[in-house]
Amino acid sequence: MNHRETIQHHIQQFLTDHQINLGELSTATGINRGSLSAAINGNPPKMLSVHMLDAITNYMGLPEGYYYPLYIEESFQEGGHWRRIKALLIRCAEIGRLDYIEKILQYVADDLKQIPLIFETAEELYQHEQKEAAVLLYECVIECERSNQSERLALSYYRLLQMHRSNPGKNVEAAMQFLPHRNKLPDHLLLDGLILLCHFFGAREDMESFIKYVDELLELTHRIYESKSWQQEGFATDRHFVYYYGQAYLLKSHYYEFKEDYDEFRLYTQGYEDLSWFEDLDAAGEKEVEHFKFIAKANFLSLEVRLGNRGFIPEYVELLKENEDEILDGLITLVTSANAHHYLIDEYLAEFDQYLEPSTEHSFQIGTYKEEFKVLRYYTLNREYAHYCFRKKEYRKGLDCLMQCFHSALRLDNKEGIQESMKLLEKYRQEAMDQ
Repeated sequence: MNHRETIQHHIQQFLTDHQINLGELSTATGINRGSLSAAINGNPPKMLSVHMLDAITNYMGLPEGYYYPLYIEESFQEGGHWRRIKALLIRCAEIGRLDYIEKILQYVADDLKQIPLIFETAEELYQHEQKEAAVLLYECVIECERSNQSERLALSYYRLLQMHRSNPGKNVEAAMQFLPHRNKLPDHLLLDGLILLCHFFGAREDMESFIKYVDELLELTHRIYESKSWQQEGFATDRHFVYYYGQAYLLKSHYYEFKEDYDEFRLYTQGYEDLSWFEDLDAAGEKEVEHFKFIAKANFLSLEVRLGNRGFIPEYVELLKENEDEILDGLITLVTSANAHHYLIDEYLAEFDQYLEPSTEHSFQIGTYKEEFKVLRYYTLNREYAHYCFRKKEYRKGLDCLMQCFHSALRLDNKEGIQESMKLLEKYRQEAMDQ
């Protein structure tokens, strides 16, 4: 296609070659004949809308977006009217032409007045799951935004973190870029932003950073609750506010569980065990309250098992069998306790054979856990189960599990995890080689 020629010229040539008149084109495309005449015969021609261009392109038997490169040039020659540019951005996203979006942004970024409009379009694309395209627009906003205190800038960094959180190649950079801007977010978005950061650092077992953002979340939820701002119109969160309140206590309890400070663990678990006192609980809120009640019960049972109180194991196993979402964490608890207190639990593990096969990465249905937490849990389960197998002198199975540990640790760039796996391998290397 010769880009020095106009779309008008291409359409005229097509009509001439196929002996088609405007009336026939109007009938075939559903476009008003007068609009077609203005676009094809006008001097100068009137710009077609994106919808009209798509209809004509389809009628001509050409691929979707065939004329978009030329349309982009002609649009900006005419001054780049935003309604037309926005429609074109959305269509390019729909057909997956990210290269055309980049070309549009090269033009638009020169006009700082367009940055708020780019951001609004990015938000629209994000809400409609056109996230690859949205990333390009948010990155354009970040590059062009002049005020470092801008809420729009903070929101753009936040969206990038949301979209890259499960991408090992990009999530670290996204998290680090978002950190200094987090407090520019409005409270109703900061709640989810802080939870994302807690998940990010928790998955890496960076507990110093983890507890920093847990404490920020706990302080924020208390401030919002006491000010009653969460009850005001416009305070829109993805879930009922009781979820965020309970989640702050749950994450805090995880920290003390990790530190093996079980008195504090019990204290913070009690903080989310019964939230039925919470104001303005609708059906969604009551469901969250019941879920936290169940999690607290599971965690109290888990603690007893971890402490070596074997009498709680049958009840705990029954709970796991009835709640698939808890199986992954539950197996970690069972195997870790068995290793720590030097007993075997084969009769209970037999209930979960399909989850302990080291050669397969299972697809656990794990509710609200994020992808990186899932990988971390795989790592922990395989490490503990490898140790368990080594204790039973099942060295082949133990080595298979240990190889899965290395795989998971590498996915997370978890250097401590790699070192832990190496230590376990060295401890049993000779026995495994002898067998």
